[in-house]
Amino acid sequence: TAGIFTDIPNNGAGPFTNLTYSPAGIGSLIDTSTGKIDCTSLPLGSVIFIRNDFTITPSINNSTVEFRYTLGNGGGSYTLPTTIARLDGGAGIPYRFALNADKIYMGDTNTRDNPIGLQVKCSSDATLVNAGTVITVG
Repeated sequence: TAGIFTDIPNNGAGPFTNLTYSPAGIGSLIDTSTGKIDCTSLPLGSVIFIRNDFTITPSINNSTVEFRYTLGNGGGSYTLPTTIARLDGGAGIPYRFALNADKIYMGDTNTRDNPIGLQVKCSSDATLVNAGTVITVG
């Protein structure tokens, strides 16, 4: 829906889901029941690098796409937002975003112990297809 931040779903059932190379002692970093990132098994001071891969198809030319992570809980809730792109190639054209990596620091329990959501907002109605997320622990 135009102008509304919407959760990007991830149920872990995609054909390329691969948990083979998870860090030792760390379970899955995606809670497939919510589609959110779960960092509760990480030590404070660690960092995650996230590469999302999704395609968005706007209904109107010159639409703008924004992305954000939702973090924390209650009065400590916060977001890490970014404007991804302006979609100038035309309406009905799929635009893929797959090469940027984001970094989130586990500097406190509010960040580490609460689910991290992925959300997108398009200035026009649009369709999003999520190809997946890669999470690396540093």
